[in-house]
Amino acid sequence: MAKIVGYLNLHQSPELGPLTAKRTIASTSFLGRYAFMDIMLSNFTNSGIDRVGILVNQHPRSISKHLGSRNTWNVNTKIGFEVTAYNENGVKRGSGYNTDIANLITNNWILRQSEAEYVVIAPSHFVCSIDFRPIVDEHIKNKAEITMVYKASTNANSEFIDRDVLTVSPEGRVINVDRNRGAHTEANISMETFVINRAKFESLLIEAGKISPFFQLDDLLAFKIGGGECIHAYQYSGYLRCFDTVRHYFDYSFELLDIKVRRQLFKPDWPIYTVTHDTPPAKYGAGADVKHSFIANGCLIEGAVYSSILSRGVHVQAGASVDNSIIFTDSVIGRNKKVSYTIVDKEAKVTRVSEIIGHETEISYISQGDEV
Repeated sequence: MAKIVGYLNLHQSPELGPLTAKRTIASTSFLGRYAFMDIMLSNFTNSGIDRVGILVNQHPRSISKHLGSRNTWNVNTKIGFEVTAYNENGVKRGSGYNTDIANLITNNWILRQSEAEYVVIAPSHFVCSIDFRPIVDEHIKNKAEITMVYKASTNANSEFIDRDVLTVSPEGRVINVDRNRGAHTEANISMETFVINRAKFESLLIEAGKISPFFQLDDLLAFKIGGGECIHAYQYSGYLRCFDTVRHYFDYSFELLDIKVRRQLFKPDWPIYTVTHDTPPAKYGAGADVKHSFIANGCLIEGAVYSSILSRGVHVQAGASVDNSIIFTDSVIGRNKKVSYTIVDKEAKVTRVSEIIGHETEISYISQGDEV
């Protein structure tokens, strides 16, 4: 396989309201056991890409805390690496200057210290099971300098809003980039995933500084396409969700309770890695009643849990009821309390009010560490 360096690009990640007030979406809890960044990092690892730079836009503490020893995703720890790249100067100058391009330039040592022939860049807010090997192979076969990955959507009027839309020629070239405003049901949605030859990548970084210091990588590529640059398009056909709103976070998480949907993301030959916690299996008391839910290890369930997602260490006390809710790590649902259509952030406690009742159209939220 060709020598590749991967970049997990956290710049331009969507904000999920209060969920991302103190963390980036990359480190936000997903299905009770994972963080969003685990999915794409696992795609890198499963594709044989074990040299990865993580381009951090904000909240670097939450990223470092989740990564821990960083040995979880590297198959070959002798020659592989996972490093965080943070552009402090860009942050100080303001959000306009804190771009992925500026981050790449500031941390150009990542590429310089590798022998990579190609660069693969992907975000964390797109959740999919994607093998980069056939994409790189097609990129090489087509003698392309840049390849953009896209998904043909039939729900673009309600999903992928404000993400890039590609116009692709019959020959498989990207001839235009626009924004999805929800005007059409069918659209070629850019997955913000790129394969770029090393020499071309280095020249793009140099060129970007001459055009605009505010340009992000996708801005630069759109600019180049407008100028006639030949960019190849690769169509991905598997499971794909863009977690770009709290509503989508809620809906897309729960659709994975359906085993038919879950099998599209979690495949026997394509493991999703995450940080290991030395906690015991979930424990169920004599009065526990659990149906259609994800329950992480370390939970203690003494009450009822229906159609919900519980992270590690959650305690649902006797007589308590949780339904259609997402409960983060080490939270407590007190005795005889009821929680419905609610997101309970980590280390929160529902012990004083008798019930927290949201609605499927208006999800309730309890902040991290609060006791209500």
